[in-house]
Amino acid sequence: MVHLSEQTKNVLEGVNFRNNLLVVSSLKEFYHPIKSHGFAIKYVLNGVEHYTLNGQAYPVGAGNYLLSNNTSDGHVEIDKGEFVKGICINIVPELLADVVASRQRPDTAYPDANLGHFFSSHLFLEQQYSATNTRLGHLLRQLHTDFLQNDLLNSPIENDFFYTLSELIVADQIPVFKQLHAIPSLKPSTKKDLYRRLHRGKECIDALFQFPLAIETVATEACLSEYHFFRLFKQVFGHTPHQYLHQKRLNHAAQLLGRERASVTEAAIASGFADIHSFSKAFKKHFGISPTSWLQKESF
Repeated sequence: MVHLSEQTKNVLEGVNFRNNLLVVSSLKEFYHPIKSHGFAIKYVLNGVEHYTLNGQAYPVGAGNYLLSNNTSDGHVEIDKGEFVKGICINIVPELLADVVASRQRPDTAYPDANLGHFFSSHLFLEQQYSATNTRLGHLLRQLHTDFLQNDLLNSPIENDFFYTLSELIVADQIPVFKQLHAIPSLKPSTKKDLYRRLHRGKECIDALFQFPLAIETVATEACLSEYHFFRLFKQVFGHTPHQYLHQKRLNHAAQLLGRERASVTEAAIASGFADIHSFSKAFKKHFGISPTSWLQKESF
């Protein structure tokens, strides 16, 4: 096997297990058409891979991945310059259909018969995700570690690996399925477009919650009016953008007080609160105890 950390020319290496594929790459000045034959995961380790799927552009940067199903057509392009490294995984539709079917039994939490159609049709949302925010992303980050240690293709790849990936895809996408249905639009293409805008706004909050952030700014990033963004966000995610921002800040502060042993002042400032008083009041209202008591509790 070529060590991709050391190569100086385009390299694509992979393994095939029952038509499921795991491919690692290091490429530049590269163009290739895409015709998906199953579920595709395009995870970028460094640089940017430029995808166009079904007419939609996706510049996928380091630490992000693109997820699509077998209805996606388009191409991938990589600029000249540094080698861009990535991991591409293809899962045959039949394998993922088995996992979806297990979620459709009447005794499960998601017996909706439309679920299977969602995964196998044009209704599925091809979308870019941050690997830090999803179940699938956590596994991809582990694969990144294996890649850096040159172990990724040296270990035997079994069907269990692809089943696990499929289970994570389904677990991540069931909420998306329900959220898409919450968008009041008849056209699937409009639902997808609005969901992508909401997701862009949600990711903006995830990235900037530690700083002063106005919801108006987030709505502009999502290319929606502030009221339209507020109304759709609440309808799709079950809480308002401000409530989501507030909860992100409080959960981050609790983590700082617990795991990182930060002081109350440090936790408040690092979580985006304007002053200690408002932070302490909001923290106690949300968690039922003061930040000081939380810090003391976590010490034992």
